[in-house]
Amino acid sequence: MNPRHLFVFAVALILSASLISCGSKDESKVQVKKTETKPISIKQFDTPPGADPSVSAEQGGNGFTGEGWTTATQFNVLGSTRAVKGGSITWSIPDFPATLRCYGKDENSYYTRMAQSLMYESMLDSDPVTQDFTPRLATHWQISEDKTQFRFRINPNARWADGKPVVADDYVATFNLLVDPGLLTGGAEYYTENFEKPVAESKYIVSIKAKKVGWIYFSSAAGIRILPAHLLQGLTAKDYLEKYNYDPMPGSGPYYIKKEDVEKGRTITMRRRSDYWGEAEKFAKGMYNFDVIKTDVVQDETLQFEKFKKGEIDVYAVSRAQWWAEKTDFDEVKRGVIQKRKIYNQNPGGTSGLALNMRKPPFDDIRVRKAFAMLYDRKKFNDKLFYNSYTPLKSFFSGTPYENPNNPLVNFNLDSAILLLEEAGWKEKNAEGYRMKDGRIFELELTYTQPSQERYLTIFQEDLKRAGVKLNLKQIDGTTQFKIGNERNFSMIMAAWGGQNPPSLEFNVISKTADDPNSTNWSGIKNPRIDELAKLYNTTFDKKERIKQVREVDSIIISMQPYVLGWYADYTRLLFHNKFGYPKWYVARFDDYYGGSEPAIFAFWWIDPQKYATYEEAVKDKSKQLPVGEVEEKYWVDVKKREEAGEVAIITD
Repeated sequence: MNPRHLFVFAVALILSASLISCGSKDESKVQVKKTETKPISIKQFDTPPGADPSVSAEQGGNGFTGEGWTTATQFNVLGSTRAVKGGSITWSIPDFPATLRCYGKDENSYYTRMAQSLMYESMLDSDPVTQDFTPRLATHWQISEDKTQFRFRINPNARWADGKPVVADDYVATFNLLVDPGLLTGGAEYYTENFEKPVAESKYIVSIKAKKVGWIYFSSAAGIRILPAHLLQGLTAKDYLEKYNYDPMPGSGPYYIKKEDVEKGRTITMRRRSDYWGEAEKFAKGMYNFDVIKTDVVQDETLQFEKFKKGEIDVYAVSRAQWWAEKTDFDEVKRGVIQKRKIYNQNPGGTSGLALNMRKPPFDDIRVRKAFAMLYDRKKFNDKLFYNSYTPLKSFFSGTPYENPNNPLVNFNLDSAILLLEEAGWKEKNAEGYRMKDGRIFELELTYTQPSQERYLTIFQEDLKRAGVKLNLKQIDGTTQFKIGNERNFSMIMAAWGGQNPPSLEFNVISKTADDPNSTNWSGIKNPRIDELAKLYNTTFDKKERIKQVREVDSIIISMQPYVLGWYADYTRLLFHNKFGYPKWYVARFDDYYGGSEPAIFAFWWIDPQKYATYEEAVKDKSKQLPVGEVEEKYWVDVKKREEAGEVAIITD
């Protein structure tokens, strides 16, 4: 399990414009016109490299050998030895995030998750291919014989962006923040129930004890993103929420967001640190290349696409199958100025569709929930609108071994849906043909965020009308949609959540998350057997048994019908201007590694000076032809085949 992600919120977002400019054809480095695109330093404290000489080797200082500890030296990284530092990239999101904080209310947005992965670090990381644990802030780790005591030895070279050393007290202070209920999330209860307070055994060694035996607890402890104790000192959770909402606390990671680089509602600029402590570490090889990652808010998806075609946008994730089929073979694509790639990987399918609020009528009645699922004609959508590009969901864990293969696939069935609605008491009809019950018309509102969603939602609206249900469609912005969902102030709402492999059940399906305003359990799933299985899952070390347990959970959830499920794809569709360098794999194997394919690009793509020069020439001279390349890319598919054949999973670029 990737220790940095317990759950990931995913929304369809599109990459946007670049401010990169090349002043010459010197291929040894990237030239940029604007001085503000250079790396920055906010260092205030000049701490010498290495360990504090007063700390003994036994306590993690100079001379520490690691005997009796675990580490990893041979592991995969996503970066390339060909990578070049420099330049900037600008992407676009449809809605401004509610916060930039690492923790607390509203922090589980797509942008915030992406920013966290570049600004803050955890004790351990994970191999992007095997998902085995690898060093990050900690060089070594220990698990006690009874599997409840976890120790981490912090790298003495680790530094905060302000220059202070990263120490054991930072882990303790972060944990104390996490268990403060004033953060207004469900995390406080999770850490309080499952862990004792961590102990700073020395400046560089910290330990934490789980109250239960379970494979998941080490992952949780290793994956906490650490904040600096010297800035948390004296702050309550309430203070933290207010002070750092749009003024991010400095982290130890390679990027930083300055307060003056946040223009609320419009743009956020993230800058690479010139003095990142981990620059020479193996996990950073070929990584973190862009000096500036700029995020603009562009709500209209058509405008985003037009900006891309004009060259104002560098990379565009094509979320619409129709556009991919009909609008992505224009002249610049044919000339190779813009590259077109369909990249297959093994990202979990996640959960998407229409979340049904089971806490109140009409969806407190399972017959109504089943009827609505039968009226969502996914086959028609796929055939008529999506060019048969997608696979219909029938699981909360699609694309992973945890999906229950025996789950039924719900298909369109108007007659059966009508029978279920009548069984639920909706028998009478008014003069307009809409069903009535207790003198009230069966009428609902469904909010959505993108105009493209109208294509299939209007079909759904018409099919509901045929069944006697009045559906009112209303477009709103994503931030408002997210707020409505978190507050459970809906009957039916569109939702999309990233998948996990392996999954974490603590944050989205157990009963108590139904009442947690920051959980993804918008539908209100509550089931004692799921709660029981989740506890077993956390404490079962045999992966085969865990798969059985989650498959049973999956079966129970699907039988409850909390969602009108949508569809998923096992690939990423990208268009990008032909100025980038990238490894053979293009994107991460598992999308949750950086919160999605697009943020992964920020972490390990770069501006290729030679490509940039030829690209500039081709933009000016319409007669020039650049390499087009193959559209379909299956690097990760081949890796999986090699693994299945018994080969060691090693990637090379």
